[in-house]
Amino acid sequence: MDFSDFLNEKLFVLDDTIKTSSVKGSTDLKLCLVSAISLTDFIKSSLGPKSGDKLIVDENGDIIVTNDGYSIIKYLSRSSKIESDNDNSGNNSYNIGNNINDNNNNNNNNNNNTSSNNQTFSNKSTIERKRFQSIIELLIDTCRTQERLYGDGTTSVLVLVGALCSNAMKLIYEKGIPPHKVVESFQKSLKIALKLLNNYYLPVKTTYDNSNTSIENNCNEITLEKVTQSSLLSKSISFYKKELTNISIQSVNLIFDYCKSIYNNNKIIDSNNNNNINNDINKNNIKIDQKRIKIKCIEGSKLEDTKLIKGVLIKRFFSHKNMPKIIVNSNILVLSCPLEFPKPKTNFSITVNSLEEYESILKVKSQYYQNIIAIIEAIGVTNLVIVCQWGIDQEINQYLSNKKISAVCWVPGDDLERISSINNYIGHCERISEIVMGNDSSNRYIEFSGCTYSSTVTILVRGGSKEMCEETVQCLRDSIHIASGCLKNPKVVPSGGSTELFLYSQFQNQQFFNNSDNNKKEFSTIQIMAMRSWSESLLSIPITLLENGGYDCQDILMKLIKLHNETNINKYYGVDINNIESFDLYSCNQEKLLNENQSIIQDMKFKSWELLGLKKSILKLATETACMLLSIDSFISL
Repeated sequence: MDFSDFLNEKLFVLDDTIKTSSVKGSTDLKLCLVSAISLTDFIKSSLGPKSGDKLIVDENGDIIVTNDGYSIIKYLSRSSKIESDNDNSGNNSYNIGNNINDNNNNNNNNNNNTSSNNQTFSNKSTIERKRFQSIIELLIDTCRTQERLYGDGTTSVLVLVGALCSNAMKLIYEKGIPPHKVVESFQKSLKIALKLLNNYYLPVKTTYDNSNTSIENNCNEITLEKVTQSSLLSKSISFYKKELTNISIQSVNLIFDYCKSIYNNNKIIDSNNNNNINNDINKNNIKIDQKRIKIKCIEGSKLEDTKLIKGVLIKRFFSHKNMPKIIVNSNILVLSCPLEFPKPKTNFSITVNSLEEYESILKVKSQYYQNIIAIIEAIGVTNLVIVCQWGIDQEINQYLSNKKISAVCWVPGDDLERISSINNYIGHCERISEIVMGNDSSNRYIEFSGCTYSSTVTILVRGGSKEMCEETVQCLRDSIHIASGCLKNPKVVPSGGSTELFLYSQFQNQQFFNNSDNNKKEFSTIQIMAMRSWSESLLSIPITLLENGGYDCQDILMKLIKLHNETNINKYYGVDINNIESFDLYSCNQEKLLNENQSIIQDMKFKSWELLGLKKSILKLATETACMLLSIDSFISL
């Protein structure tokens, strides 16, 4: 289905239904809420392990297959801008013509009426698309914040925003509650929910064990590996989640150790100046610089060839064919100046009148080269490798080749900075090698691995196609965000809708809204109604998970709500979509289907998890975005 048809079906059907504005809410508010709901309905099928991917073709013909909410909404914004620009260009010329005809022929009957009707429809179409584009931009800002903070949870944010807008519409246009009352109640509900989550989280064991049996042996223990693997369950490459998890955790641990050493050194310096400073390490104060983790993707191989390089990988080759291609226990010299004869910045000419003058010019040039060679020899190290940001003259290249010194020229500035950060200006590296990717000899790379003080790492992603490599890169970024966030704040909550069901059961309890001191109501009836409506919006997460899995969401949801209301022991129960085994559809019976629905309901305490900060961020951003939309009174298009 084309998205423009989907948009027309959702938006322009409101023409007949919205004829009068509500006393409590404006028509523009309702249109904005419907736009947000229609957008989230389009994206919510990409939530969960059994979700579907979106096949996106951009304006350049490039193909992207993804279920990431932020990626999808970014491309929806692009397509909406293109359609809006095309509509605007056509409408502007059409409107000018109509204005001229109206000024010259004020009394025309049939043609003029038809022209004005077309103009009205065209203007309305443009306004609707501008309104929809504005809603997209608001949601993009929300998803961008979530992606920047935690790298995951963007689809959940969009689904929750749509549910909040849907319930807010019922409160405003059916119950007659003013929008500002709904906003106040939603904000109070958010504060209460965040306090409840502070007593709901589970601790995480952050010590990393790189063994294949570590996860299986500790079934009742929440480890860093399990939490990181949970972030990859809904991805298309979940079959390779164990290997990607190990790569992500190893890279984060290397950067974390480096950042911790820098933090300790700074604390030692501060403690020398002030003896009252506490020297205990607080992980929350250590910032893991994820920019030090570089991801490079090269298609043309299998996914199993993806590996972690404790160093740098650059797309260059040695400057002379006779230079050694593999150097072990090498010393690196990083240069940001050229190893070539200086060239003037302006045009000039030299007149040579004799052979002696020509030989004097060659002598000056030769002396310059000898000075450079003398400086290199004065370093006095063996197995030297020169990494230069600029060019190297052929004479110097020949000398370096004769001395068995390898050199790399024209290294980009960012790669040069990464190499200098792992070695300083003259450093040690265990192995430097020139490798060829595939059968193409022109596709050559130089790998710096095994650095003594590595402050940067590189993840080499391989795949059979460009799309597979890009999806793997996106999954690695998400898992790296989760691993680094778990190291800083090792607190998680169960996923699978269990957290949302717990909050819903707490808000539906009548005693929850009573003041325990004097047994009086702390909230008004309108506030209680709106706050319960906010909690009902949370059920959109487990409902969407069940719908995308193809199960009877009403029956399973009622059982889950009953479990959460019975006792506090069942507060971790949720939906475990991955627990279902495949069965033959033709040989199954009604009893087997009932058992299947029952097996979905699981205690998610030791199944899958989300970061506590991630879940709080989802609730905050979704509620704040919904409150922002509810504060809209009118839409103005200039």
